Amino acid sequence: IINVLSKLYEVSSGEILIDGYNVNDLDKHTLRNNIAVITQKPYLFNVTIKENLLMTNPNASTKQIENVCKICEIHDYIMQLPKKYDTVVGEGGVNLSGGEAQRIAIARALLMKSNIILFDEATSALDNETQSNIQKAINNISSEYTMIIIAHRLSTIRNADKIAVVGNGGCIEYGTYDELMAKKGAFYNLKQMQS
Repeated sequence: IINVLSKLYEVSSGEILIDGYNVNDLDKHTLRNNIAVITQKPYLFNVTIKENLLMTNPNASTKQIENVCKICEIHDYIMQLPKKYDTVVGEGGVNLSGGEAQRIAIARALLMKSNIILFDEATSALDNETQSNIQKAINNISSEYTMIIIAHRLSTIRNADKIAVVGNGGCIEYGTYDELMAKKGAFYNLKQMQS
């Protein structure tokens, strides 16, 4: 789904519309500059936190960087580090926990100022407390962006406007969390297995 949305794969039948525009009619550069992808294991470079954040927006001010980090619930942690935003994170973010790296990746996506943010299993490898912090960060930005969240951990999509249950090569259920729970179908069964 993410590969089709970001035009890594061409749509061969049907169509995908973003604000009424067919993705096949948009050039890849324009499309990808308006979509930020946050994966299960975001990659951070072996440079400082600030330099990692500036990769999506080299002209971002210190105030903009701090604001997105506050939104992502990571600023206070960074300020406790001896070198603060000048702390080197290590190759792949090895000096950070998974949750800290995820929140920096979300902040980097916000600095990109894209219109759409795709979360690809962004919380699946995290413990419950860290997942809760990431969920707060997502909730902090939910009214300002179009977000598509791919998740097997269903608690992460509790507040989604709409949920599409994908299986058997297509969408098998669609609705709000409460609507899908009331149907007692595929989504309900998946939720019961996770309880």
